[in-house]
Amino acid sequence: MTMNIADYPKAIQDAFPGKEVLQTKPRRFWITLEPNELRGAVQTLKDKFGIFHLSTICGEDMRDHILGNYFMSGEVVVTLKVHMDHKNPTVPSLADLIPGAIPYERELRDMFGVDPVGNPDPRRATLPEDWPKGVYPLRKDCHPPRAGQAWPSVEMKTEEKA
Repeated sequence: MTMNIADYPKAIQDAFPGKEVLQTKPRRFWITLEPNELRGAVQTLKDKFGIFHLSTICGEDMRDHILGNYFMSGEVVVTLKVHMDHKNPTVPSLADLIPGAIPYERELRDMFGVDPVGNPDPRRATLPEDWPKGVYPLRKDCHPPRAGQAWPSVEMKTEEKA
């Protein structure tokens, strides 16, 4: 589906009423969503704009929440910014809508502890199988041991914070 570039800002805002839509360049849009809105947003991008390519998913630990940035590209690039609870980050899987989402969701699980509910592949993506459970290396509260030291148990980390 092709559309005049000048028509995208209004069309995207109309497709996501009430949502914060930021345009940073003529072909670059950012839309802020809640986790339960992700699948509908992806379906809207596919159906209304022909944007079906998920370039990648990048996670960010914002200290008070986990942010998942879903980069969708086509004629324009739309990043879906999904804010998740820091203590129990979950988001619905896109695996059935975009099969290429599976490895990105697995990586998000390994690195940030995000549970992509419905992802059919429970294997680790980037961490070894013996990696400590509950330790997510890209979270700001993760403090790896120095060389020669063992990881503290997750239970110890929890007790230390209390």
